[in-house]
Amino acid sequence: MKKLFIASITATLLFSASAYSAGSTHSTAPASAAACAGCHGADGNSVVPNFPNLAGQHAAYIEKQLKDFREGYRKDATMAPFAKSLTDENIKELGAFYASQPAK
Repeated sequence: MKKLFIASITATLLFSASAYSAGSTHSTAPASAAACAGCHGADGNSVVPNFPNLAGQHAAYIEKQLKDFREGYRKDATMAPFAKSLTDENIKELGAFYASQPAK
């Protein structure tokens, strides 16, 4: 079961990275943003209403939410595995990147 979970996360990351690189217009996106692109869009503007837009959010807000997911204060079966793999530096970079993206 654990191997299946790891394989599915790996496949998701690979497909997200491909989608991210194909649709990205911002060259300074941190590498960790590729994992976010599958749900939140390459520039943080989600095309699916179930996933919130990250573009244009305050960096501090994004950082707080990611840290809360990582530490378990916020619960979400999808976000938790992604957030747990992020360092404080990754989180800071993601916050800055999405804050710099125009909301659509």
